[in-house]
Amino acid sequence: MKPFTLHAVLKYRQQLEDMARQRLYQALEVEARLLEALLEVNAELAELYSSLRWDQEHGTTVDRLILFDHRIELVKEEAARRQTELDKQQVQVENKRKQLIKTSKDRKIMEKIREQQNAAYAKYLEKKEAGMLDEIAVLSHARKQQR
Repeated sequence: MKPFTLHAVLKYRQQLEDMARQRLYQALEVEARLLEALLEVNAELAELYSSLRWDQEHGTTVDRLILFDHRIELVKEEAARRQTELDKQQVQVENKRKQLIKTSKDRKIMEKIREQQNAAYAKYLEKKEAGMLDEIAVLSHARKQQR
């Protein structure tokens, strides 16, 4: 009685792990793009502050200062929005990472079960073979004694 090979189950577990790995990779790519966008917005904000300082030191009009103030507020709001998106994506990445770890553990468990099952079957075959050899030895011995 040969045990179930678990080949289909292991293949399915491997597919789940591959899909989880792909989802994690995609989430990491999205996170990288969001981080890059946030850095660009922060660089723009730093440039605005630098320009504002330069205008204040070298003289400017009130209208220009008001425009700078409005633009800085808009860029700050954009930076806050992008930071929120990045934070949400980081949570998604962590969830995808946990899912990958879980699917990987599940696959490894199934592999261990398969190994244990194969070892148990090999042990069963050894016992059966030993029993057959014992029976052959007994029959051979009985035949020799009858002569």
